Amino acid sequence: MDNRPIGLLDSGDGGFSVVKKVIKKLPEESTIFIGDNANMPYGNKSKEEIINLTRHSVKFLLSKDVKLIIIACNTATAVAMPTMQKEVKQQIIGVVQSGSLAAARATENKNVAVVATPVTINSHAYQREINYRDPKIKVTELAAPKLAPLVEAMEDYETNLKVVKESLEPLKNKNFDTLVLGCTHYPIIQKEFEAALPDDISIVDPADQVAQYTFNVMQRDNLFAASGSVAKHEYYTTGNVSSFEKMGRSFLDDDSLTAIHVNTENL
Repeated sequence: MDNRPIGLLDSGDGGFSVVKKVIKKLPEESTIFIGDNANMPYGNKSKEEIINLTRHSVKFLLSKDVKLIIIACNTATAVAMPTMQKEVKQQIIGVVQSGSLAAARATENKNVAVVATPVTINSHAYQREINYRDPKIKVTELAAPKLAPLVEAMEDYETNLKVVKESLEPLKNKNFDTLVLGCTHYPIIQKEFEAALPDDISIVDPADQVAQYTFNVMQRDNLFAASGSVAKHEYYTTGNVSSFEKMGRSFLDDDSLTAIHVNTENL
């Protein structure tokens, strides 16, 4: 048994979508989440910048003695995860692999679309991972640079829907039956995606599979907290605390959520 917390990191608020699924799947486990809002978005940064920023958040989580780390950011998973796995002894779990597995299982016509940040799309990480699981699947990739900042801005539903529709326009007539939300910000506005797409399109939120994979890893490595443990959840941001708390309270349905500002570059 291991009562240390699970660590999660993201470029901003999107990681709340993974935190929510992890807490639901593992209700007795404590969590620590760091959102690097001061440097958000990662999707338009260089590989070196993304690795360095991810390293800062990883070091912060290690300073909190976490037992494993979830990179709750598709861009950081695609670009920085291999480097972090070499540098850190703790198990590191990413969202791209989990989302790809879920997509490969969900598609019936072997035609999957992935919408994500430009860096994630340019890495072709989802294409590689999906085709690794099934080479017959056709993967259509779409960069949507406006969507993650849109979520961070916490606009109204109609504004979100308009931008989502515009962003998905290039996917018309692509004949896909499954859409992967390849950025953890996107599930926060999943209702807008559902409204913008035909009813017969399956939407994959990688966070579901991340939570299940985390459960499997903890079971394998005997990392579960002691039975009856009272879970504690801590939230940190490098950016504006009040907006971070507002998003967390809304998405996690927890009016008591409070966050602390940190500067991870000083570690």
